[in-house]
Amino acid sequence: MLLQLYEGGRKMLGLTILVWIFVLGIIIGGLIVFFKNKKEKEDFDDFSLESERKKEKKLFDRENNEKDYNENDLKYKENINLTEEKPKYETEKDKTGKFEKIITDNPIIKWRKSPWWIAIAIIIAIIRFCDGPDNKLQPSEAFQNQVKNQNIEDLYKEWLDTAEKYEENGEYEKAEEYYLKAVQYNKEIYMVIGQMYYDNIDKEKGIEKLKEAYEKGAYSAAGMLGELEEEKGNINKAKEWYKKGIEKGDLYSQNSMAILYEKEKKWSDAENLLLKGAQKEDTSSIYLLILLYFETDKEAEMQKWKERLFNKPQRKGLSEDARDIVLYATGSENNRKYLKITLEAENLEKQGKYKQAEKLYTEAIKYNKRAYNDLGTMYYHSYQNKDKAMEFFKKGHAEGSLDATYSLVIMERQRGNKSEEEKLLKMCAEKGKVSCQLDYGEMLNKNDKKDEAAKWFEKAAAQKEARAMFKLMYYYFYDKKDQEKGMEWAKKIFTEKGLLNLSGEMLSLVNDVIYGK
Repeated sequence: MLLQLYEGGRKMLGLTILVWIFVLGIIIGGLIVFFKNKKEKEDFDDFSLESERKKEKKLFDRENNEKDYNENDLKYKENINLTEEKPKYETEKDKTGKFEKIITDNPIIKWRKSPWWIAIAIIIAIIRFCDGPDNKLQPSEAFQNQVKNQNIEDLYKEWLDTAEKYEENGEYEKAEEYYLKAVQYNKEIYMVIGQMYYDNIDKEKGIEKLKEAYEKGAYSAAGMLGELEEEKGNINKAKEWYKKGIEKGDLYSQNSMAILYEKEKKWSDAENLLLKGAQKEDTSSIYLLILLYFETDKEAEMQKWKERLFNKPQRKGLSEDARDIVLYATGSENNRKYLKITLEAENLEKQGKYKQAEKLYTEAIKYNKRAYNDLGTMYYHSYQNKDKAMEFFKKGHAEGSLDATYSLVIMERQRGNKSEEEKLLKMCAEKGKVSCQLDYGEMLNKNDKKDEAAKWFEKAAAQKEARAMFKLMYYYFYDKKDQEKGMEWAKKIFTEKGLLNLSGEMLSLVNDVIYGK
């Protein structure tokens, strides 16, 4: 958005300069004719020389003003801080004043006794109209709008992170306060609020909140309500809610219904629903479709959709975890066995059959050490036993599971143990896990080690992490003042296939950068 405003400002300034050149041409041409008719050539030569010197000075002053404006514009993103007073930018009144000074300082305009002043006044009025209050790219208004909407993704993430921390600490009122801030950018957060109530406060109140979420337009709440009914064994009620969500075009509800059909061994019904979402390029639908073909041993179909998942630019919502699971499905025999067992374990866990699920997760360890992380995650979420979860994460870390290491990082972060978090994060990043490389880069960035941070963002970007590419784009635009390099990263986000964690908000901002819309 900020770059959009920058480019828009440049376009308008360019238009104004062209109009002024045209105006000066008309005025100078008229003066030449006028002085020729009066045969005052000597006076004209003196005047023309002086006029040219003034014009050069004026253009020099204007170029300096433009340079200052551009530098302020580029520094805006760098300097903005939600906790600080917003910087003040040029108002329309200020801008108009500059134009008036340019006009009145011009020696030609001072020649007021000639009828030419009428034509000049008309032309000036046209210029001011073109650059006046109705212009959609007024700097003051545009920058205010940027303050309001700056870095939507960062604000959104910040509010969600804050809300999650409050929820983690049992401060549910504060958590809800920040979730409600995030709602303005994503209605689906109403569903998250409902889930928080259901999991932590009051189940009946949680169900009420989820129903309210559905009424407020968070239609994925229908999928959540369906899943809750499914857990209770109320399959028909579950299907009713899934159908409500499907009627509203909610893909989450559609995918949930497909998963239910899979449990019922209604493979064809599940496949038909997932194909509908997959044909709309919904990433979750394609992912689930690949897993369905994995479970039904349809190798050719699985490979076909894997290629489609990984080889399309502007693919939104593909997570690192989903990518890894697909690679397991199409990988070695051990990884396939691991995936078969853990998929079955996940189904048992969702049904509340934790002991049976734990037994299967434990069996899966011999095929892939990642199963330690699966066990820890089950204890963390299903049993809500953090100490036991930590034990499994530590075992996985010791056995070389980077997923378990990253889970340890998150837990140390929650505990506020920054030294241990940084130690584990750096270790994990050096071993090549994308999430760790991105987080370590962000940690360095917060400590104002921007150049070092950029190196880790580049490592993550090499593994197709879209968020890292996005950060590199801003790094080159705003920190290095390298427009060409910044644009290269913007175009990569648009053109690279199979990017991880690409969001719609990110694509929108990159579109503004590339096309200046």
